[in-house]
Amino acid sequence: MKLCYRGVEYDYTPPVLEVSESEVLGQYRGRSLHFSYVKHVPFPQTEANLKYRGADYHTNRQGEVEAVVSVNQESQEPQFKPVFDSMATARRHLLQQSAQVHQDNMRRSLERRLQVAQAKGDNRLVSQLEDEMHQYA
Repeated sequence: MKLCYRGVEYDYTPPVLEVSESEVLGQYRGRSLHFSYVKHVPFPQTEANLKYRGADYHTNRQGEVEAVVSVNQESQEPQFKPVFDSMATARRHLLQQSAQVHQDNMRRSLERRLQVAQAKGDNRLVSQLEDEMHQYA
C-alpha cells in the first residue's frame, strides 16, 4: 500500500495476524456470531523467584519453570526485618513532621486572612475566621 506523509511517499505493509474462529457461539441483536481470536501472540514473561507450598522455583523470560537449589534453609531468615523496622520508623517520623508543617502553614494562613479581614473591617469574616481558628485549636 502506497502512502504519503508530508510529501514523502512510502510503502506500508500492515502486519498480518493469524486469526481463527473459536467454537464459542454468541448472539448479538438476534443474530448468531462466531468469536475470533489471534493465534500466537507473544506474551512477555517476567523473571521471578517464587515459592509454592514451601518449594522455591524460578521462572525465566520464556515462561519456563526452573528449580531453585537452596543451600541452607535455616540461615535464610528474612534479612529485611531490621531495615523494614527502621524504614517504618523513618516513614512515621516523616509523616508526623509533614502533618506538623501542614498544621503550621494552615495556622499562618488563617492568621494572615484574619489580619486582612480586620484591616478591611469585615466583622462577619472576622467572626468566621475566629470560629475556624477555634476548630483547629
